[in-house]
Amino acid sequence: MTPDLTLPGAALVSTCIIAGGILIAAQIFAVEVPFAPYVMVALAALVVLGAAMLVLSCRGRDVIPS
Repeated sequence: MTPDLTLPGAALVSTCIIAGGILIAAQIFAVEVPFAPYVMVALAALVVLGAAMLVLSCRGRDVIPS
């Protein structure tokens, strides 16, 4: 029996999208954010990881992810 990763995957994706939006908004208002490009790449990688968790958790239950 595989664990259900739907909730952690959704939480990871949504948290990373919100954090990325905050980071972009800070850069728009000329706030100096150290290592901003590296943080954005890390957030993008975490979004991909969360999406993979969602797809793999839905695949075992024969549910089509929307």
